[in-house]
Amino acid sequence: MEVKTFRVSNFSIINQCYLIYKNDIGILVDPAWDYNLINNFLVDNQIGLKCILLTHSHQDHTNLAQEFSKKHNVPVFMSAIEIEDYEFDCLNLKAVDHLKEITIATFRIIPILTPGHTSGSVCYLIDKHLFSGDTIFIEGVGICIDKGSDPNQMYDSVQFIKKHIPKKTLFWPGHSFGQSPGKNLDFLLMNNIYFQLDNREHFVNFRMRKNSPNPFKFT
Repeated sequence: MEVKTFRVSNFSIINQCYLIYKNDIGILVDPAWDYNLINNFLVDNQIGLKCILLTHSHQDHTNLAQEFSKKHNVPVFMSAIEIEDYEFDCLNLKAVDHLKEITIATFRIIPILTPGHTSGSVCYLIDKHLFSGDTIFIEGVGICIDKGSDPNQMYDSVQFIKKHIPKKTLFWPGHSFGQSPGKNLDFLLMNNIYFQLDNREHFVNFRMRKNSPNPFKFT
């Protein structure tokens, strides 16, 4: 299985979206901002797109879902909670639930509900690769200040990942803030401060601290 990273941007917003592919079959995760860049890679490498996985409903992660779904006639997956709470709609939209495996071609996909950044955020585990959206970054975790956000739920989500994901799992987040994607859980346990905070109160206070220079400051 190969993971292709597309670094795309819209003004100051820089995203990482991903193409997972094997045997000329591909899955897109959180496609946004640059349709031609992503589609040209599919065409040039003769990869047939089979589905789209959305980690949450924010526009910088869903911007191209409708267009890819329409042009390739493929389903779009998002958590049932996210669809309901944010009234998200998209062509060919299908709901996924926590730990209920879905199979697309030869890919076994395990959705893991990880609320915190949004109420229905999901990480997708595929063959020891975790696509974590805005829940978990290599350097930290997502902000918890918008509608449906909850730092207590973020704490629970991180604890679940720590306990249930194999140590050699590679993390592919929606954004990077200094570190490249594709680091494993061992790396996060050593370098991501939120993976070192085992006390709920300390975790919540640190994530929501008022003296942080900006919401993406992790240290």
